[in-house]
Amino acid sequence: MKKRRIVAVGLLLVGAVALFALQRRLVTTEITPRPLLYLVADTEREAERIPLALTRVSDREENQIGQEIARAYGLMPAIHKDADAQRIAAYVQEVGKRLTANVKRKEIQYRFYFKDEPHFVNAGALPGGQIVIGRGLLELLESEDELAAILGHEIAHVDERHAIERLQYELQSRKIGMRGLYRIAQIGVVLFQMGYTKEKEDEADRVGLALTVRAGYSPAGAVEVMKRFDRLFGGQARPATSPVEEMTRMPFKSLREYFRSHPPARERIATLEKEIQARGYNAAQAQKPLGVRAIFLAEQAAEFDRHGVFDRAIARYEEALKADREYWIAWEGMAQAKWRSGDAAGTTKATTEALQRRPDMPRLWKLFAEALAASGRAGAPDEFTKQYRELSPRLTDPAQKQILSERAGLDFFTGTRSAKELYQMTLTSGMTPFFESEHRRRVAWWMWRTGKAQEALKELEAARQVFPQGVGVGTEMAWALSDLGRQADAMERMDAPPGTGGVVVTPPGVPSSLYRTQTGDGQGEALSAVILWRTGQREEAKSAFRRATEADPVWMVAKWVENNYSAEAAAVIAKLQAEEMARRKKEEAKRAAAAKR
Repeated sequence: MKKRRIVAVGLLLVGAVALFALQRRLVTTEITPRPLLYLVADTEREAERIPLALTRVSDREENQIGQEIARAYGLMPAIHKDADAQRIAAYVQEVGKRLTANVKRKEIQYRFYFKDEPHFVNAGALPGGQIVIGRGLLELLESEDELAAILGHEIAHVDERHAIERLQYELQSRKIGMRGLYRIAQIGVVLFQMGYTKEKEDEADRVGLALTVRAGYSPAGAVEVMKRFDRLFGGQARPATSPVEEMTRMPFKSLREYFRSHPPARERIATLEKEIQARGYNAAQAQKPLGVRAIFLAEQAAEFDRHGVFDRAIARYEEALKADREYWIAWEGMAQAKWRSGDAAGTTKATTEALQRRPDMPRLWKLFAEALAASGRAGAPDEFTKQYRELSPRLTDPAQKQILSERAGLDFFTGTRSAKELYQMTLTSGMTPFFESEHRRRVAWWMWRTGKAQEALKELEAARQVFPQGVGVGTEMAWALSDLGRQADAMERMDAPPGTGGVVVTPPGVPSSLYRTQTGDGQGEALSAVILWRTGQREEAKSAFRRATEADPVWMVAKWVENNYSAEAAAVIAKLQAEEMARRKKEEAKRAAAAKR
């Protein structure tokens, strides 16, 4: 017994020396904020040769170790504030549990973590069944079977003891007083620098594949996801053709992180195909849809929308709705993309669908009313009222107030004779100052939209008197004042940009008295451009409008402008659009000429 103990201690010392040398070497490695995948780096091939049985820990100890490590790296189950993130996390947990029903080591307490980070294009396993997968990787999957394949591979690393073997030497060294050789608290310096041996990765693929098949998934999922990774990372992917497309393909770039800790996809495809054939798995088995794919498709669509690529945005929303027709966020996104592209009729249809699913969203009622009016429907007020009556039992109080404003505005827009009387009746309904101010503002927008700038100005002034703290009233007044020919007053009324404390921000070449910028959607820049144009300062106006289009490309959509602004303002913006288009054509011609040289 004594001799055996001496041998064991000797082996541990050899392992410790190897680890110490590796630690010193790896400290010089560049540390980057890459995704959290494996807890510790591989102990290199030398350490693998040491008999692992001599340092084996129990499943109970491994569970404790895994939980300690998860806490240290912030992987304890997080409460996702976003409803979609909660849904994704629950879905990953559900698929993971289905797979762990067939593991060998029943005492391991598996937990599945969803890292809600777009650039976390990875998945990994920590000791004790702590499995993590990132949002960026989930975005690339197209079926539940593919998700099962990814999770199954990581579960296999735990079930086959690959993950805990990396820590066994450290744990045993603590027991014989050798603290500090490979401290858990400092292992971050070698995170993601190495992967498992090829033999262990092959084993994880084979075992993981068996877990997915036993859980009822198609083995084709594992092959399909590897083939997609190979296309994206292996040089076969079509290169992005524009900055917008490049940005929407960012997860593909980050996919290299996955292959820093996993073997090349082509090697794994060969292993998987051989295993499927050898085991007689049914590769023709149908795959299950990815239950959360609509979420990722809608996010991609929103990115296209923000950059003015409306046709791509609408197509991607259609994909999302094909995956999940009840996903109301995709319906709202579709409505917004249609509206921003100038399609009022399409907006009406999409908002109708969105309201059926979320009638308590005031912004949907606002967009619904605007789309009805812009689509030229004579019976817009009646159609709006019909929708309200159908959904009224499900409405919240804020939505009820929004409906009141939009219904009154539609009366003004369609020229209803009793519009003023009906509007006055709504003002006596006991509203709070805030809601009365918001109500007056919305009706004022409808008045201004129909060419009644003076009446709109009166209502906006009343709104400010009722609730002086309201934000945005000044800019709305400035639009009306500009239409009335009061350009100096319009500039004075513009709201100061957020975060500037009311300080006027003046770009080079533009008089401070005629420019105040607003961030975000280009509203302030566009308004400044209109005022500058009307005061004869054409070059300054064109520069301001260019900044508006850079903030939001929608300012170049003529129909959107017509549907949101007064005819007088839209006419000026149309001239600015023409100037901007001419500038862009000249720039394009210069680039083409330079390319030929």
